[in-house]
Amino acid sequence: MNVENRSYLLEVLASIPKDALLEPTWNYTSAQGFYYSCAAEADRERMKEALEELVALGYAQRVFFDRLSLCPNCSSHALNVRETCLSCGSAHLEQFTAFFHFRCGFVGPESAFGLEPDGLRCPKCRRLLKDRGTDHDSPGIFFECRSCSAQFQTPQIGGRCLSCTGRFDQKAMQSVRQRDVFAYRITENGRAALER
Repeated sequence: MNVENRSYLLEVLASIPKDALLEPTWNYTSAQGFYYSCAAEADRERMKEALEELVALGYAQRVFFDRLSLCPNCSSHALNVRETCLSCGSAHLEQFTAFFHFRCGFVGPESAFGLEPDGLRCPKCRRLLKDRGTDHDSPGIFFECRSCSAQFQTPQIGGRCLSCTGRFDQKAMQSVRQRDVFAYRITENGRAALER
């Protein structure tokens, strides 16, 4: 970075209020997933390197801002992370509140139990359920896969890269790489260099 560009960037950092930071702006069209708005549009992709040069010189300090997950195939930041089916890997899941009938052991969506004036009708044994906690209860939220009809309480986490279209199951998601993103502030050495 030449002296003129270094001075400009130090002036930008010096103009930020004392306890504030030069923070990145998220942008999915950027190759990095973000840019620093102090740069002209043509220079935005190189701004991170220029700021890191100031850090190496002791003129700026970097502060952790956030973390990006990167595709293990193409290193793109455009990942869609979502819940998926344990059986078929589909993301076509529907949440439902499950009910459990103690006597016959039926577990199913609340909507499967017929609502009657005196209570709920169990779809399996046809008994009338009158008191939640005594004859039935809810074990919580379940998921049903609309692709294969599997039901489960905890889905797996899967992903899809929106750049290379790669799909990743929960095991493959463990190989997703991470990139830390930083905000920056000027140091006392940076202020002294600017005054020189």
